[in-house]
Amino acid sequence: MNDTNQKLPRLSPRLQRRLNALMAEFSDRQFQPGKLLAQHRLLPGSRRLLFFFLGYVAKAEGRVTETDIRYTESLMQGLNLGRSARRKAIARFHQGRDSKTLPALKGTGLRLLLSLRLNTCLLIALCLCHASQLGGRPGKPKRYRCEDALDQIGLPLEVMDDIFACYAREIWQADLPARPKSYHDACQILGVSSRDTFDAIKKSYRREVSKVHPDKLSGTLTRAQEERARDQLMRLQQAWEIVRSQQRIQ
Repeated sequence: MNDTNQKLPRLSPRLQRRLNALMAEFSDRQFQPGKLLAQHRLLPGSRRLLFFFLGYVAKAEGRVTETDIRYTESLMQGLNLGRSARRKAIARFHQGRDSKTLPALKGTGLRLLLSLRLNTCLLIALCLCHASQLGGRPGKPKRYRCEDALDQIGLPLEVMDDIFACYAREIWQADLPARPKSYHDACQILGVSSRDTFDAIKKSYRREVSKVHPDKLSGTLTRAQEERARDQLMRLQQAWEIVRSQQRIQ
């Protein structure tokens, strides 16, 4: 069944509100967990858990890829870890990578303090869900390991379903607009009105390009996100060429 058509079980109102707020903030940051972590404080104990779980999820399909490593490094940068903290994070990642199953008591501290550390738990869940779909829609091995980790910290698995439903809507199945054929089409892609001035359209074009330009986002996106960013940039450039051509005619 398509993820976007599934009826997801309801979470508690408090948990749903917190998750919705976090996902909205995540979307504003172009679905880049490192940027999200830069705005939130994770205590050292929570960081150790996060990197252990990341290693565990990364090895789900038998090997850790360069994409997994780059993603983990982006989280360390987002958390602004110093040299010593980075070494500890890498050591935890390796421990998780080498674990066949999760230790029974791993995450118990967060589970017991779930009501007080709800935001931390949701941040960890979001980072792990993102890790599991670095190559696109996650396969069963990564989903199962992600489920294991969320269960260990006391979150219902519906949290993962909610996060993946958002990915299905915003990333995996989001269609690009058709190639612009008219000035009106071009303005729609650039997020402006055909009645706006050339300077206003140019400003909007530059703003939209800055959000998706590969040079600016290099090393922070998954492979699927990089491909989509390049496609979005191409559409913006095509729209801009139409606007410029219209300006020359006038």
